[in-house]
Order: sequence, then structure tokens, then C-alpha cells
Amino acid sequence: MAAEPQFAEGIDPEQLRPLLNALQSQGWSFDEDKIGIKKTFYFRSYFKAVSFVNVIASQSATKKHHATMTIRFGSVDVHWTTHNPRGLTDKDTSMAQYSDEVAELVGSVEQGQGLKCGPGA
Repeated sequence: MAAEPQFAEGIDPEQLRPLLNALQSQGWSFDEDKIGIKKTFYFRSYFKAVSFVNVIASQSATKKHHATMTIRFGSVDVHWTTHNPRGLTDKDTSMAQYSDEVAELVGSVEQGQGLKCGPGA
């Protein structure tokens, strides 16, 4: 996460930087506009990918903070950003940490070890 992100109004960047550095070490990166963070998680089955999304969705509803998630065959793209006020907030970093915890519980795998679409898959 080399480039400086756009933090939401009222957010202390110095407070979030250590969390962002920790997330970077876990594979998170800034989105193209530098207003959110994103990561792809990999799974050995489509059911595990959907289970991961369902757990994140449940917590999102509780926290009233929702990600953009794209489910693919064997992977899930997760993108956290705050829309109002626009920019990066502690909601994004805490939900990213939660996403990492859920992925581990559900059984995420390294890239290349996930389910692949094609003959015999």
C-alpha cells in the first residue's frame, strides 16, 4: 500500500496507518481510486466461497457497513470502502480484519490451490 489513500472526512490517518500496514501484510491492497481496500480469497469449493460471503454479509448487516463482493468459481473478491463520508475509515479496516478471520475459519487456501473451473473440476 505504497500510495497515500484518501481517508474519509473526520478520520485520523495516523490512527489507521498501522492497521493498513498489517492488512497489507495479509494481502490487502488499495483500490484503483485509493478510497478503499480489496483482496481476493480462494476456496476449494464453491460452497465454501458462498459460505464465506454469507458470514460476511451477516456481519455487514449488523455493522451497517457493506462490501462489494464478487463470487467466482473458487474465489471471492472483497472490496471495502465507506461511501458517506467518502473515503477510507476504521469500518473498512475492521471489516477487512473480520474478513480475514472468517476466511481462515471457512478454510481459505492460497492462490492456485482453489477450485478451478474446467474439465474434471
